[in-house]
Amino acid sequence: MGRKGDGLVNKPRRAPAQKSFPARPHVALIVETAVVYGREILHGIARYLRNQGPWSIYLEERELGAPPPDWLVDWKGDGIICRPMNPSLARLMAKRRIPLIDLNDWYRDLGFPHIGSDMQAIGVLGAEHLLERGFRNLAFCGFSGELWCNERQAGFARVAREHGGNLCGVYETPWADLRAHPWQVERDWIARWLRTLPRPLGVMACNDVRAQHVLDACAQIKASVPDEIAVVGVDNSEPFCELCCPPLSSVVPNAERIGYEAAALLDGWLRGEKVEPIERKIPPLNVVARQSSDTLAIEDLQIARAVGYIREHACNGLSVDAVLRHVPMGRSVLERRFRKYLGHSPQEEIHRVRLKRIEHLLAETDWKLERIADATGFDHPEYLSVFFKKAIGKTPGEYRKEVSSRTSGEHLDG
Repeated sequence: MGRKGDGLVNKPRRAPAQKSFPARPHVALIVETAVVYGREILHGIARYLRNQGPWSIYLEERELGAPPPDWLVDWKGDGIICRPMNPSLARLMAKRRIPLIDLNDWYRDLGFPHIGSDMQAIGVLGAEHLLERGFRNLAFCGFSGELWCNERQAGFARVAREHGGNLCGVYETPWADLRAHPWQVERDWIARWLRTLPRPLGVMACNDVRAQHVLDACAQIKASVPDEIAVVGVDNSEPFCELCCPPLSSVVPNAERIGYEAAALLDGWLRGEKVEPIERKIPPLNVVARQSSDTLAIEDLQIARAVGYIREHACNGLSVDAVLRHVPMGRSVLERRFRKYLGHSPQEEIHRVRLKRIEHLLAETDWKLERIADATGFDHPEYLSVFFKKAIGKTPGEYRKEVSSRTSGEHLDG
């Protein structure tokens, strides 16, 4: 994540009035190229333009946190997609009546259409990932005074409370402090914080950079990762995550879709459509699990083995009887221990794993329902439909249509 512009307060305004534009409009893309999030936004813009026609693009290499360029003050182009927005720039662009799509993560209600990640949903996904692995002691490591970080923490904390987790710690220091003192000082502070928390412990960091700080602190106090402390970050910058020791699990924002929707919204605006200063939040894709969280925080080895077996075989039509054959014990004992460590029954765990697989296949493939049923352990697609509707309140077709509409950008407001 980048840095803020200024601290001025700005009231919401209507988007600037329409004017006519050339067939090949000149558009400035003020998006960082130095990190994966910005590059994925640009991929989304490129995907839209491949399908809908070209713009004359102005794009320069930009670092994370770089301020808006000075040339925007008197730029003569037709439209802008901008990440480093701030109130003073918003006021200037509104006066100049330049169509602008705001992608910033630090301010709200700047008077332009805003598209960004659903930050609370990112926190929710991180918490669910750790809870699914049996961690009940949860903690969050972030940066103070950052809107995007606060929202991720809020989603994380809400899920921890709702699912019986123990939110036992939050660590925050200002982002600017990383430049104000040696890295070893920050690492030692995080290490002291981790020593005060119960284990096994699941930690979500606000981004991959912060997660790497946590991993270094774990090494400093000789805490085993992931068995004693599991760690998950955000952004899924693959080279960065793979360079971490151990490799870092990470929540994947759907930045590519942010870029696609921003391009579609600006294109409609440039074609004369009415555009309101709406707020659109894009949910994250998933969690890429790597070694930093690839474990089950269950002290009972038999139950850990049973959970692992369910997660491997649930979509093969697995029954609780089959689990009992794999981990010999009485059904009532299995039920009691499952509720102790996971908070639900073995059957509910089987259903949960199957449901997540169905959601993934509906969202990420064009498979027919018969094939999805076969891949998730249902004898007939009708049985899958009943199961799915009961679990989430939508039919598979309704769910796929909703996801497809969000992804393609076809639901954009005119």
